[in-house]
Amino acid sequence: GELPAGELPAGELPAGEAPAVQPVGAVSADALLELQHVWDWSSMAKEMLQPFTVFTREMLDAAVATCFDNGTMYCARAQVHRGSLYLTDYRAIFFDRWYAPARVMPLLDALRWQSLPYPAPRGDLSRAFLGPFSDLSRRHSLPDIDIVFAAVDEPRVKMLVEEAQWTRTVGRYPGKVAGAVKLPPPIFSSTVNRAHHDLPWPDFSFYTPRKEHKLRTPPWSELHGKMLRQSEGVRWEDKIELAMHTGNVGSPFRKRLAAAAAAHPDSMLVNELFIGDHGKIKQTCRELGLHTQGGHQQHKCFMRFEDQCSYKYLLNSASIGYANKFKYLLLCGSVVIYVQDGMQHKEFYEHGLLPGVHYVQVATADDVPAMVRYLREHDSYARAVASAGRARLAALDVRAIAAFNAELFTQYAAKQRFRVRPLPGAVRIDCEDDLWRHYARDPGFLKHFRSEDNATCVRPISPPFRPPGWGGAYNGSKVRCVASHDQRAGAQPLFCTPGAVVEEDQNPGDKTLQHRVITTTRSVQPGTSYAPFSEFPSAAKDGIPWTML
Repeated sequence: GELPAGELPAGELPAGEAPAVQPVGAVSADALLELQHVWDWSSMAKEMLQPFTVFTREMLDAAVATCFDNGTMYCARAQVHRGSLYLTDYRAIFFDRWYAPARVMPLLDALRWQSLPYPAPRGDLSRAFLGPFSDLSRRHSLPDIDIVFAAVDEPRVKMLVEEAQWTRTVGRYPGKVAGAVKLPPPIFSSTVNRAHHDLPWPDFSFYTPRKEHKLRTPPWSELHGKMLRQSEGVRWEDKIELAMHTGNVGSPFRKRLAAAAAAHPDSMLVNELFIGDHGKIKQTCRELGLHTQGGHQQHKCFMRFEDQCSYKYLLNSASIGYANKFKYLLLCGSVVIYVQDGMQHKEFYEHGLLPGVHYVQVATADDVPAMVRYLREHDSYARAVASAGRARLAALDVRAIAAFNAELFTQYAAKQRFRVRPLPGAVRIDCEDDLWRHYARDPGFLKHFRSEDNATCVRPISPPFRPPGWGGAYNGSKVRCVASHDQRAGAQPLFCTPGAVVEEDQNPGDKTLQHRVITTTRSVQPGTSYAPFSEFPSAAKDGIPWTML
């Protein structure tokens, strides 16, 4: 029969209302936050490797070929063999020598931490949740592996189900044809998504140089603990109730964010800066009294990390398909508003985060003001999200990252169908300074960046420390010229052919400048090897005693 007006069937609720959840026992908020410290790396690695059932030498050769598909900034192949790391660069352009070691450090770090327990649970609730994963004596000793990593901004192995792209993909990787097997290559990249088959590799920003460098961001090993300490000093009640972004606004997605901030200064602040502004802008926004003014301000002031943590809401918007600042924002103990527009890719740790729990998300920049209003009206929920996000990232220290990599590489090794051996022209890397010596083009660069810290080595070493390795494995290697220079006609043709005479445009591709073509003779480049890939890449005779520095 019909119900009287205004009545609902038993068990139903009015639209928009949720049933009250009855707690099972008394669980404190602090106890619930303990769960955020658990990262189940085994399950995450298994899911990421799921598209592949096997890895063959032919697939790795195809991965190397992928390195040359476009302007890949960095690409290398590496072997772990009997506990040592062997490296072959295929792309390592000049600019990236500042950050090339950061691309290799995830593997070196995983080797260095040969005894890697999962991050320790911090209370009884975490231990109960972990169950079989709570065996803290679990150890990772890396098996032999052979991998190719691009470690660049965007994934490479496209699997998008769209007519034109799928035709290209199947044409390139048709499976078994005429006795040959062509399968999609396993290539590790800094970001992944479901439209690509790339495997996850930590972004270079986790391992930026410890010494002063162009981007100025300290490595995660320093910044992680520092930001946790600084964010503790900002009370929730004192945070500024604006959704804030500071930094580059070059992408179309961030331009839309800036436009939204200009239209809604009551809820948003976009503080635009370029990397080149670092030496010009001397004062913080707080010092100038601009930190509480909403809207879009350009090239007026900068914000330290602790200044950013003083905002209750922080904006994460796409730069080039993703934003590697996400991890820093989560450490602030503020609500991170994740703007989905343009966010095509994810870093590895993002697969252990949940929207609505560790951060909130909106579809476009125009949706930010409404989200800010909602969070202001539901402050207890906002605070819970901020706390969960911070607690989650608090457990992601460098040792936890190494544990993820070790688990991923261990599962990867189980799918290899060949015996791993170092490539003929590979370079052995034992310590961080082996990388700086390998990539240095001049003695000044090396003097500035080398760490002289043998704690970074794969295995303990003892003095006396002597050249060429000073405790490491360095023996005079350099990046091959063919890997470090783009020799296409519009770039640096015949650059790796000393004695070649070429005509070179000094302003290629720049329509604002008058083109200036000069005739030049190619010379031997310092800090460069001209050896073929089949031989050890010894430094060319450039007059620099590399093995003594």
